[in-house]
Amino acid sequence: MTEKPGWDALPIGLEMGPLEIVLDSNTVKKRAELVQWETQEQLEKLGFTPPGITIRYHAQMKFAALPDLRASIWAKSEHEFLKPMKVGTKVYIRGKIIEKYVKRDRNYVVADYETVDEEGEVLMRSRETTVYVE
Repeated sequence: MTEKPGWDALPIGLEMGPLEIVLDSNTVKKRAELVQWETQEQLEKLGFTPPGITIRYHAQMKFAALPDLRASIWAKSEHEFLKPMKVGTKVYIRGKIIEKYVKRDRNYVVADYETVDEEGEVLMRSRETTVYVE
């Protein structure tokens, strides 16, 4: 893979989002079933969502912000869960491209994401590295 105009033009610091998500009980239940979360009853009793319920939106945000991106191949991710997300709340996800590099003839993009609640408190932080495919 060689560097191409879309890759060359990709700015460090490019912001993605914010994306607003309402964590209603139907959304939470569907996600828990999809990932086969085994302790759904306890989550329902406590009113919490499964950890990382918002991670799936990171790729959507990346594709929306990078129109030349044809595919994004996961390479690595790190997630820090700071506070539980509660069913029925509204959360916001913000992302930012923090680095890009070439390794073994592949173009990599590193992005940071932050999920916050309505009061602005950080609930989760993520750093994801993907292969950028035009």
